[in-house]
Amino acid sequence: MDIRGKSVLLTGASSGIGHAAAVAFARQGARLLLTGRSMERLEQVAAACAPAEVAVFAADLSKPEDVQRLAEKSREHFPKLNLLIHNAGVGLYTPSYEADPAQVRKVFEVNYFAPVELTRQLLPTMPSGGAVVTVSSIGGLLPLPWQNAYSSSKYALNGFTYCLRMELEGSGVDALCFCPCLVETPFREHALEGDIPQQVAAKQSIKISAERCAEDLLRAIRKRKRTTISPWNGWVVVWLSRFFPKTVERRMAKMNSTRAAKRAS
Repeated sequence: MDIRGKSVLLTGASSGIGHAAAVAFARQGARLLLTGRSMERLEQVAAACAPAEVAVFAADLSKPEDVQRLAEKSREHFPKLNLLIHNAGVGLYTPSYEADPAQVRKVFEVNYFAPVELTRQLLPTMPSGGAVVTVSSIGGLLPLPWQNAYSSSKYALNGFTYCLRMELEGSGVDALCFCPCLVETPFREHALEGDIPQQVAAKQSIKISAERCAEDLLRAIRKRKRTTISPWNGWVVVWLSRFFPKTVERRMAKMNSTRAAKRAS
């Protein structure tokens, strides 16, 4: 796909992968509608995208009424939308049996229900050649015991994307799944509660910058990749988990064992 001149709605654009992706798309000549919770940060991202055509719209995607307002804004701003990129996401580093139900619901509202509803409302505006892109996670292909709600929501998002791809067969609109591994962003600091285990945070082999991740996202869209893991070596762990699930699950549980021991003490 040639990005130049394409209309793009990008959620979660105020920081991290979204910020880097907005700049990368702007450099390729895309026309952008950026959304996030903070208007101040969105305006800073828009300034970094100059001289590209950029509009911003503040919305909290955990609120259905904001999802509705965003859909209306998109139809108004882009009567024809070429790329719908679901990048907004929120984490929760709490065991499922200790998590606040309201926080679990918020994770699913942002990570799953908002993309599903935005897609439902905006698909009629997408011409042939367009694409729905879900920025998911390796946690949607591989269970993360330190992020049960987050990983579950990303499994759901991946399932939605794969089913949507088949639903759209023959329409000219694609559904692409993009799964980052560990990216250097403020995501952990913005999580609803808790943090990633230190053993995982130290895994430099799967840690990349937001800018590198954004370039991988851009490349995946250009080549219309069905499913992309960024960086590519994340596929090794995913395939190991499929062929040797018990071994991988034990290893993952061990990385999470420090926190489990602290709870038991």
